[in-house]
Amino acid sequence: MKRINRAFALAIAVTFVFSSVAMAAWPVANRSSYVSRGYSSGHKALDIASPRGTRVVPIRSGKTVFAGYKRNCGGYQVWVSHGSGLYSAYYHLSRETSWRGEYVSGGSETIGYVGTSGCASGPHLHVEVWRGYPWRSGSYRVSPWRYVDSGTYLPYRYR
Repeated sequence: MKRINRAFALAIAVTFVFSSVAMAAWPVANRSSYVSRGYSSGHKALDIASPRGTRVVPIRSGKTVFAGYKRNCGGYQVWVSHGSGLYSAYYHLSRETSWRGEYVSGGSETIGYVGTSGCASGPHLHVEVWRGYPWRSGSYRVSPWRYVDSGTYLPYRYR
């Protein structure tokens, strides 16, 4: 009986781990988009170049915790909580279509559109992944690459 319980627990754990990885999605709904600036110690985000007005989708499903304009050079932005202290933030939108408290589906639901708001020099999406609520003490950014490695819109060059 203990073996069956252990096997069942292992199967559930494996399913959870693989499903959480599979839920990761490329956040720009355009297969010809590309990373114009990668993640580094001086730039803790990915900048994804795409034409102005291209749909932006969340990397995972979650609840919008902020949607609006901020004067932090990010312009119009949307922040999404994915649970377990994981957040994603999308900056330089031409406009946001999500609102605070809304549940959004990862990889499919439009939360905004690529733009040049804030301190952007050209149309692109600046996407960050946070451990902890963005910009709060104790929170920190992690590389978005493990969270944008799949999805319908992932360009072939990154597969």
